[in-house]
Amino acid sequence: MILSYLKTPKVAIYAVGISGFVLSSCSIFTEDFEPQSQATPPVSSQNLGDVYFEPLPLDHEPLQQPDTKTLRDRYQALLTLVGDPKTREVAAYRLADLEGLVAEAQLEEGAALQSSNSKAVESQLFGATIQRYQELLNSNPDHENSAEVLYQLAKAYEQQGLTEQSYQALEELAIQFPDFPYLAEAYFRMGEAQFNLGNYLSAISNYEQVINLGAQNPNFATAAYMLGWSYFKDEQQPQALSAFSQLLDHTLPNEVIAESMLSQVDSQAQIERLPVGKKRLVKDTIRIMSLLFSYQDSLFTEPAASIEEHFAGIGPRHYEYVLYDALAQHYLNNDRYRDSAKAYKAFSELHAQHFQAPIFAVKQIDAYILGKFPTLVLPAKEAFVLRYGVAGDYWTQWPVVLQEQVAPYLNQYLQELAQFEHSRAQLLGNASKGDTGQNFEASSQELLQQSVTAYLNAATWYQQFIDTFPRDPQAPEFLFRLGESYFAAKQYVKAIEVFETYAYKPSYGIDYSLKGYPKAAEAAYLTLLSYRELMASPIGMAQEEQSIWLEKQLESQVDFVTEFADDPRALDVLHTNIQQLFLLNRYENAISNAQLLLEWQPQANADKVLASHLVMAHSYFALLQYAAAESKYETILQVLSPEDLRRLDMQERLAASIYKQGEENIRLNFLPLAVNDFLRVIAKTPNSTIRLNAQYDAASHLLQMKDWQQAIGLLEDFRRRFPTHELTKNIPEQLILAYQQNENWQQAADELLVLHRANPQSEEGRQALYVAAGYFYKIDNREQALNSYRTYAHSYPLPFAEANEARFIMSEFYLKSNEASKRRFWLNKLILADNQAQQQANMQRSDRSRYLAAMASTVFAQDKLYNYKVIKLTQPLKTSLAKKKAALTQALDAYNQTLAYKIEEFSTAANFSIADIYHQLAKDLMDSSRPANLNELELEQYELLLEEQAYPFEEKAIDIHETNAQRSWNGVYDDWVQESFQALQILLPGRYNKLEKASEVTDEIY
Repeated sequence: MILSYLKTPKVAIYAVGISGFVLSSCSIFTEDFEPQSQATPPVSSQNLGDVYFEPLPLDHEPLQQPDTKTLRDRYQALLTLVGDPKTREVAAYRLADLEGLVAEAQLEEGAALQSSNSKAVESQLFGATIQRYQELLNSNPDHENSAEVLYQLAKAYEQQGLTEQSYQALEELAIQFPDFPYLAEAYFRMGEAQFNLGNYLSAISNYEQVINLGAQNPNFATAAYMLGWSYFKDEQQPQALSAFSQLLDHTLPNEVIAESMLSQVDSQAQIERLPVGKKRLVKDTIRIMSLLFSYQDSLFTEPAASIEEHFAGIGPRHYEYVLYDALAQHYLNNDRYRDSAKAYKAFSELHAQHFQAPIFAVKQIDAYILGKFPTLVLPAKEAFVLRYGVAGDYWTQWPVVLQEQVAPYLNQYLQELAQFEHSRAQLLGNASKGDTGQNFEASSQELLQQSVTAYLNAATWYQQFIDTFPRDPQAPEFLFRLGESYFAAKQYVKAIEVFETYAYKPSYGIDYSLKGYPKAAEAAYLTLLSYRELMASPIGMAQEEQSIWLEKQLESQVDFVTEFADDPRALDVLHTNIQQLFLLNRYENAISNAQLLLEWQPQANADKVLASHLVMAHSYFALLQYAAAESKYETILQVLSPEDLRRLDMQERLAASIYKQGEENIRLNFLPLAVNDFLRVIAKTPNSTIRLNAQYDAASHLLQMKDWQQAIGLLEDFRRRFPTHELTKNIPEQLILAYQQNENWQQAADELLVLHRANPQSEEGRQALYVAAGYFYKIDNREQALNSYRTYAHSYPLPFAEANEARFIMSEFYLKSNEASKRRFWLNKLILADNQAQQQANMQRSDRSRYLAAMASTVFAQDKLYNYKVIKLTQPLKTSLAKKKAALTQALDAYNQTLAYKIEEFSTAANFSIADIYHQLAKDLMDSSRPANLNELELEQYELLLEEQAYPFEEKAIDIHETNAQRSWNGVYDDWVQESFQALQILLPGRYNKLEKASEVTDEIY
C-alpha cells in the first residue's frame, strides 16, 4: 500500500558571505511554484544588520551547501535576531519546514518516533515540526498559506504516526480550502487513513472524491486502485471491479483507440512498457481483478462469465484479454485446469476476431494437457483447427504476422489429429473384421461405418495440412496418407485425384519435380486400384459419367506403364489394360497394347502371352479383319497342347474367322471364293459347330451358282451328318430344287413325297404331293403318279384348279388303261366339281373347270349317243320306237348339258352329235323292219308314213348342222364344223355338195 505523502519541495536556503545569510523564499507547495525572491532593502531602510554585514565582492566559486540541521539551527537563531514581522513570518515558515526535513532525515537514519515513554509532543520525532505548524496556524489562521500549513501539519502527524490528528488536519483542509491545489492528495490521504483503520466506506468516500477531481490529478490512478481495494474489503465486488477498471482505463487508455481496432491492441506490451511503479500497480490490479472474477464463479454457470458480464456493463476494453488470461492463470495456479481452459475458450469464442483468440485457444489446450484430460485435448485441437485453420473463417482475414504466429500450432495439431484419426480408423476397421482381439459393443457394420468416418476425418486434416503447409517436408507424406484415407473410406474419386497428384504432379514439400516422390509408383498403382473399385460398383453414376471415368482409368493405366515401366507390376497393369480395352471394344488399342506386351522384355509369362494372342485374334475378328484373325487363331492352336480344353473353342473361332471371310466374299458377290472359304472351314475344322453352317451355305451358294451336282452332294452329306439339325428341315426343298434343275425327276419326286408325308395337312405338303405326282407322271412312273394323283384328288378339294387337274389326269390314266368305268368315275368328279364351283364362289370356277366339265359331259353324252345308236327299230315298231325315243331324249339331254358349258370345242361336237341323232333317227325309221303281213299298197302307204315321220327329224338334223356350219362365219372351223359340212353335203347335196369351178381371168389392155 502507498501510505506516504507525495514529496514536497525542499526549502532552498542560500548563504551569502561567511557570517551572513541571504534568505530566499521557497515554495512548500509544488515544484511548479515560482520562488519568491527577497530583494535587498535600500540604504535608507537598512537596519543594523544590513549595515553590519557589508557586502563583499562576488565570488563565483560554488558555496558549500550546509546540511539541513545546520540550516534549521541558523533559522532558529535568525528568528531571535530579526525584528521585521514579515521577515520573521518567512523565517518561521522556513523553520517549520526545516524541522520537518530534519525529522525526516533522522527517521531515515533510524531514529525512533518516540524518544521516551512520555507522550508529550516534544518527545516525538516530528514533535517540533508539529509544534511549529500549530504555532503558525494559531498565530495567523487566516494567512494565505494556511492551507499549505495544514497540509504540512497533516503530513507531520502522519509521519509521526498520529493518524487521527493527520486525518483531522486534512479534513479541516478539505473543508476550509476546497480549491487547494493538493486537495486530491488530501482526500487520498484521508482515504488511506480510513482504509488503514478499516473504515472502508469512509475510505471509499474519500477515494471517490479523488476520482471525482479528474484523471489529471496525480493521485487518480492510486486512488482508483485503493478505491477498488476498499470496495473489495467491503465485499462490494462489482464496484471493486469497476474501480479497478478505472485504474486500467487511466493507465491503459481506451479512448484513443477506435473500437474496431480494440481487438488488435497488444495491451500486455503496453503494460510492459510502463514505468516500474505503474507496471507494478497495473499488474497487481489485474491480479486482484482475476481474484474477484473467480470469487463470482458461483453466480454463473461457466467460468469467466463474470468477465463477460462486467465488460458488457462498462463497454469493451482492449485489455480484456489480459484479465481473461489472468483469471485462467489463477485457475491454473489453483489446479483448476478445466476452469482455466474454459476461461481461455470463453474469450476466444466471445472475441473471435481478437489477435489473442487463437493464442488463448492454444492455452486452453495446454490447460487440458496440464490437467491430464486427454479426452478433452483432441476435441479442443480439432476445434482450434476448424476455427483458425485455412478452412476457417479467420485465416484469410489475418495479417501475415498473425498467421505466422498461429502456424506452428496448426502444424502440430493437424499432424496429431490426422494421425489419431488414421490410427483410430485402422483399429476400427480391423475390429469390424474381428482382428484386434478387443471387445467392442458396436456391431461389425457399425464399427465399419465408424472406421469410414474416422478415415474421412483423417483425410480432412491431411488436406488442411497440405493446404496450409504446402512446402512442409511432411506434405508429400501426408498427401500419400490422404489418398490412403480416401481409398479406405471408399471415396475413390477423391483418392484418384490425390494419388494421381502424388504420382505424376509432385508440387508439395521440397522440390521433387526432377525425381518425383519416393512412393510415386505405389501411389500410381493405388490410383489404378481406386479406379477399379470405382468402376466395380458405379451406383448412382450416370452412364455418361461412367464413360468419363472409364476413359480416365484407361489413361491412368497407360501412364503407369509409361512412367513406371521398371515396376514389377507394370506388366500386370498392361495386361489388365489390354483386357479392359478389349471388353470395351477398343480393338485397335487392344491390338497395339497386346503387341507391346508380346515384345516386352523380359518376356511375359506364357499365360499373358497367350492372353495377348487371344485379344489380338478376337480384336481382329471384331474389326472384320478375318484373315488376320484366322492367322492368330492358328498361332494359338499351335501354342495350345492337344489336351488343352481351350482348343475346342479356338477351333470354333478359327472356323468362324474363315466362315466370316466367306460371308464377306458373298457380300462382294465373289461366290466362288465364298464357297471356297466355306469348304476351308470343313477342311480345317471338320468337327467345329460352324462346319455345319459352312457346309449348308456352301451348298446353298452352289445352288445359286447352278452347280447342281456338287450342291446335291453337300446337301445329301449334310442330311446324313446332321439328321436332327434345324437346317436339315430345309434340305429337302434345296435338294428338290437341285434335283429339278439337274433333271433328276425321280429323286425330286421322292423328296417331294417325303415332304408331303412329313406334314400332309400343310400347304407345303399339299403342293409337294401335287408336284411329285407331276414328276412321276413326267417320267411315266404310272404307279407312283397314279397313287400320288389319286391321293391328292381325294385329299385336297382346294385349290379347285389343282384338284380338278388331278381328277382329269386320273381320268386320262384310266383312258389309257382302257378302264372306262374308272375313267367315268373321275369324269363325273369333274362335272360335280364344276357344278359345285358354280354354286360356291370361294371355289373360283374357271374356264378350265368348265372345259373339263364339258369334256366329261361330252364323254357321258357319247355314252348316251352310243346307247341310242345301238337300239334298232324292230317290229313291233311302236315298242322299239318308244325305246329309241327314250334313248334319244337321254342323249339330247346329255348333249344339251354339254352345250350349257358353252365351250366352243365341245359345243360344235354336241351340235353335230344332236344333228346326227336326228339324222340317225330318220335313217333308222326308214331302215326299220316292215311288218310282214302288209301287201304292196299297204307297204307303200307304210313307207310313206315312215317318210312322213322321218322327214321332220331329217329336217331337224339339217337345221342343226347348218347352225353348226355357220360357226365358221365367226371363225370357228374345227373338226365338228367340218363334219357338219360333210353331213350337209349328203343331206343337202344341191346346196352343199356343189363342185367349184375355177376360171382364169386375164385383164389385158389392148
